[in-house]
Amino acid sequence: MAEMVSESESRRPDIYDRIGVRKIINGRGATTAVGGTLMWPEVVTAMAEAAQAFVVLDELNERVGQRIADVTGAEAGYVTSGSAAGMALAAAACIAGSDPELIRRLPNSKGMRNEIIIHRSHRIGYDQMFRVGGGKLVEIGLASATAPWELERALSDRTAAVAWIDSRNTGSGALDFPSVVAMAHARNVPVIVDAASTLPPIDHLRCWIEWGADLVIYSGGKGIRGPQDSGLLAGRRDLIEAARANGNPRAGVGRGMKVSKEAMVGLWVALDRFTATNHADERRIHVAEAEQIVASVADRGDVRCAVEDDWEAWPAPVVRLFPIEGRWAPAAVRASLASGDPSIHLNVENGGLMISTHCLAPGDAETIGDRICAALDQVGAASPAP
Repeated sequence: MAEMVSESESRRPDIYDRIGVRKIINGRGATTAVGGTLMWPEVVTAMAEAAQAFVVLDELNERVGQRIADVTGAEAGYVTSGSAAGMALAAAACIAGSDPELIRRLPNSKGMRNEIIIHRSHRIGYDQMFRVGGGKLVEIGLASATAPWELERALSDRTAAVAWIDSRNTGSGALDFPSVVAMAHARNVPVIVDAASTLPPIDHLRCWIEWGADLVIYSGGKGIRGPQDSGLLAGRRDLIEAARANGNPRAGVGRGMKVSKEAMVGLWVALDRFTATNHADERRIHVAEAEQIVASVADRGDVRCAVEDDWEAWPAPVVRLFPIEGRWAPAAVRASLASGDPSIHLNVENGGLMISTHCLAPGDAETIGDRICAALDQVGAASPAP
């Protein structure tokens, strides 16, 4: 039976009303700029419970790390403050290891094995985090293709690791992963995989370790629906111990990348819920949401629709809306939606609107469809004829 709520309680402003910040409809997906994801209710409960006592952070991180190892198939795991911190600590682990003298020198890695090889087609804004951990990025290949000899020639006694970025924002010009692993391991060089935003499907948790990665990085605050400021670092035991030696609460390069006891507990509970969830059922809900948005504009003559629903590329379907004959400006429609009530946030990408269904709540798809039509009418009427 639902708990009875008094009339005065039902009218009480929530925390964002009290702060004076608008809540939004999130059509951008589990991105940091709009707060990541919404945590499972049991995660929130567990975090509140964790706040009631003190523990030794190293002991707690080690226990949650064991759970990370279990779900990823790795030898060991470590909780980071998001996937970006995982990239920095992975670099530090490969460069300084557990040597106290080298750890103290970071991020100045002069004279160390500090080069991290990365495909030119894999360069993303976040790879700066490898440099935060002391890494010097060495690019190989072109945006469109990479030859095996380019990796072979880049590998040297200065190489600390090879980075592999699993993201929809990368190009297709990289070598195949098995070849990268084989060439790197032949020189005793570890391979770091950044797979931050690739969950679900659930099998992405284990594939990279199975394929030979030495360290894998995931966000805890996206598809796993844990605390936004949590991440997973999984891999070889010696490298995980090195990441721990470089991380909080020690005064290494990762000191400022601290994870609270509440976030560690929240991630532990989120992993249990994530691995027990039927993600295929959730995906069917998101597919229906995408279809509803497309149906809302299907009769319009000024919109071309496309749906991308490859589960290997997207955790949930994405709807793209493109103007026909330039009859409306995507940025103007986005601005109109964001300024309305409720505020709706979408992306503009590749000349059109991009709507992720990953973080939509019940009823959001209908609201988005209605509001997009209204915005198209308004913005289109104000636009000059092509």
